[in-house]
Amino acid sequence: MSKDNSALSSSSWMVGLKFVERIFSLVIYIFLARLLTVEEFGVVAFSILILEFVAVFTSSGVKDYILTSKDISKPLINTCIFSVIGVSLTISLAFYFSMNIVFADKSDLMKDVFEVLIFLPLISSFNIVQTALVQRRKEFKKLSLRGLFSNVVAGFVGLFFAFKGLGAWALVIQQYVRVVLDTVILQFIVKYIPTFDMSFTELKACYRFSIPLLASEVMNFGSNRLMDIFVSVFHGVSSLAILNISRKFTRLVQQLSLTSLRPVVLSYMTSSNNSSEVFAKFVGYLTFVVAPILIAIGVYAEFYIPHIFGEQWKPAISIVELLSLTALAQCLAWYFNLLLIDKKRTGLVFKLNLIFTAVYIVVGLACYNIPFEQYILVQVVAINVVSILKIGYLIYQKYLRLSDFQNYILPAIFSSLMFGALSFMTSKFIVEIIVGNSWLEPVAAIALSVVNMIIVFTVSLVIFKEFKADFFYLLRAIMQSKKAVKAKSKV
Repeated sequence: MSKDNSALSSSSWMVGLKFVERIFSLVIYIFLARLLTVEEFGVVAFSILILEFVAVFTSSGVKDYILTSKDISKPLINTCIFSVIGVSLTISLAFYFSMNIVFADKSDLMKDVFEVLIFLPLISSFNIVQTALVQRRKEFKKLSLRGLFSNVVAGFVGLFFAFKGLGAWALVIQQYVRVVLDTVILQFIVKYIPTFDMSFTELKACYRFSIPLLASEVMNFGSNRLMDIFVSVFHGVSSLAILNISRKFTRLVQQLSLTSLRPVVLSYMTSSNNSSEVFAKFVGYLTFVVAPILIAIGVYAEFYIPHIFGEQWKPAISIVELLSLTALAQCLAWYFNLLLIDKKRTGLVFKLNLIFTAVYIVVGLACYNIPFEQYILVQVVAINVVSILKIGYLIYQKYLRLSDFQNYILPAIFSSLMFGALSFMTSKFIVEIIVGNSWLEPVAAIALSVVNMIIVFTVSLVIFKEFKADFFYLLRAIMQSKKAVKAKSKV
């Protein structure tokens, strides 16, 4: 099997199984949005934010060091395992001792939820190094199946307690069930029992690589979540709730595709002699597929938000429409750090993310007294500008070759812009022709999105010859792989 085909197979497993996982999470989220009070919904949103932050803080750096190392030894693995557990224990203790200070003016519900969540990072820490070991072997199918099982079980448990009226506690229980199952299953997959055979030299080498990257990932997370922070502080809890509803489907698509494929992209970049081409192909094909979906989520928002979340969430429609203007930029810049990580330039990653985070902070603080929708519009402009600068920097510094950009990424940019224009026109058609039919509007939006995608895909293949040749090469590789699998099964 060729590397291109192997990468595509790994990507398909990751995306396909992640899709099933997220559907259960989405169902729970919708029920919570309909059933919880404003305070409970705010606690849920804030709890998810903290959990995601802890996940970044405990998993970044060390995992990437193991993935990018050419050779690994048992002392290295043992050292990384116990160091990650130590960091996670420190985080848990920090939560515990700062509880009364940080949440002094918060509700009893929020204090209770965070007091229970304190132990989650410690349990998650047993997964970090083991996950990296499985990813090094490119056994993404096993990881996907394990994630599917744990999320399905946790999803049913969370949904059960949501119906029982537990509110925010349903999400807390769901998170614990998922993490415990993830941890237990992963130990059976890896079958590695750590010992105290550790190396101080390996520890120094690991954290010399990891600390700048960890700091960069934390800042990257912070820059992505600054909007939540500023909205909650400057515009209140109701605006934060609207923002969370507005980005639910967008984040679902990003998690299923861009986020879940990050280890796949990094693994194939580090094992390739042409990381620029691998990067450009992944970014190009993912942008070609994902950006139109994100655009459609925004353009057709008025046709589905009231039906799914309820009439009370209609103010989210305009926010979704504005945020869809960042779809193309986010897809292009999503894996920006990976090219630099592949070149062992983690210090540079830290410096650049420090600059980009400072930009978002300055912009956020400068907009403290403007209306909520105008604030979102300013953030949209900032996200697009920063994303353009990121791609421009990679090309200017020759981490990304201009020829690779032209062959694989430029066609995706063209197709996304064309799709956006077609979707805008067809949305007007739905408004004028299909009026007041609650079920026909979303059906028409989906059908027209598919038609627009077919048109865009055809035009892109006609205009961009290199993109067309590579696409049909991948298609032939997939067909040959399927034939080989069938022949092998017959034998």
